[in-house]
Amino acid sequence: MDIIQHVLQAFLQVAEKVLDVLEGEATFPSFELKLREELDELGRNICTEVMEATDKWLKDNPKERKGWIVERTNEPKRVVTTFGEMSFKRTYYYNKKTGEYAHLADLAAGLEPHAKTDQAVRAVLVDAAADVSYRKAGKQACPSSPEWELSGQTVMNTVRRTKLDKPASCNRGPKAKVRVLHVQADEDHVPRQDGGTTLAKLVYTTEGYGPSQGKRRRLINVHYTAGVYQDNEALYREVYEGIDSAYDIDSIEKIYVCGDGAAWIRGLADYLGADFLLDKYHINKCINESLAFCPEVRREVAQAVAGFDLAAVKAALKKARQQAATEAEKERTARCRKYLVGNWDGIYAWKTEGSIGCSAEGHVSHVLSARLSSRPMAWSETGADKMAKLRAMKANGVCIRDYVLDNAAVNLKTITKAVRQYIPRQRQQLLKDSMEVLGNLPALHSSVWSLRRALRDISTTVTI
Repeated sequence: MDIIQHVLQAFLQVAEKVLDVLEGEATFPSFELKLREELDELGRNICTEVMEATDKWLKDNPKERKGWIVERTNEPKRVVTTFGEMSFKRTYYYNKKTGEYAHLADLAAGLEPHAKTDQAVRAVLVDAAADVSYRKAGKQACPSSPEWELSGQTVMNTVRRTKLDKPASCNRGPKAKVRVLHVQADEDHVPRQDGGTTLAKLVYTTEGYGPSQGKRRRLINVHYTAGVYQDNEALYREVYEGIDSAYDIDSIEKIYVCGDGAAWIRGLADYLGADFLLDKYHINKCINESLAFCPEVRREVAQAVAGFDLAAVKAALKKARQQAATEAEKERTARCRKYLVGNWDGIYAWKTEGSIGCSAEGHVSHVLSARLSSRPMAWSETGADKMAKLRAMKANGVCIRDYVLDNAAVNLKTITKAVRQYIPRQRQQLLKDSMEVLGNLPALHSSVWSLRRALRDISTTVTI
């Protein structure tokens, strides 16, 4: 390993650039850009050294690779890292028992066969893709090396391969004790690539509103669950597990589930043993859109709903049907009646239950629609599901990059053991080389007297 030599060489180059700035031979912006280039090159060199050291250690220690025999050596590999593209050579092995072939050094670093990027870049890509398009996310893989821009297809494949089935911690602390818990739900209609739409479902739990901040009220401890769930039971279990992990279940006396009356939302209320309330936004929307052709009757229906008078609602809707002049108006009136009467239990519950209301439409807009449906784009079901989950994780305060790295299949133990074998020798080499390099630093002979004296002081006081 030549890590120390690379570090010292880079130090010399950086030191010369610093002196150029101090002596007015370079502008600070140009120095900043050049410094980034030098540090990126140093990063690539160190990563290459670590990979090749790992490969050498595995090759020299057959006990660490039981069953694997050398098939070919010095096979080249190029992969994009956060420092840009690095290249290294490694050994190809064959397992006599299983018949498998593999580059063990690649496996230790979590590099999949034929992978173009390493795990760190994948984490950056997945994190960026949760906020911007796949194409724009590909530009963020190596910000200082735009020549290594990755395609939108590569980013999409990376997102789809990322496993999101493990629980992600959002540091909610110990289990809280609450008497009332509010659960609100709605869905986003995501356009599909083959036409039609896919429902991305969003459920969030909250303890209610906290102190007002200006004109806005903020919900306390909001936790989101989202995805494209063909099996609603899976969604229900995930929501329940989220509640159980954050709250003392025995302390909860009442749970309210508020939504637009969709079957899956009512199913969630039944699963949690909660009281269902029909979202007032959807109540008003149904009345206003369905009965726009008869404003006076529309007001009657709204007043009857506000007074929780089902008989008056039915009577007003009968009057609206009589006033309908077209088949379309009759159909809208019938749909309104079916919606209000069919969900009357959720409407009447507002009379006796003290729910906080429902703001699910706004949450769907910010968490899901902002990435999935507010722009002219189309998704596969898999892509929409992954993106909905990523957006929910971000809204929960989870660091996507850390999550991806924590769940990556990287055998850091192997890499650490490999590199550790070289540490004692490298420490001795560092002490020797640092004295020689610092002693020959051109800046020590600079015309800037104060700088020359400071650097000489450093060169005579280096300790390891």
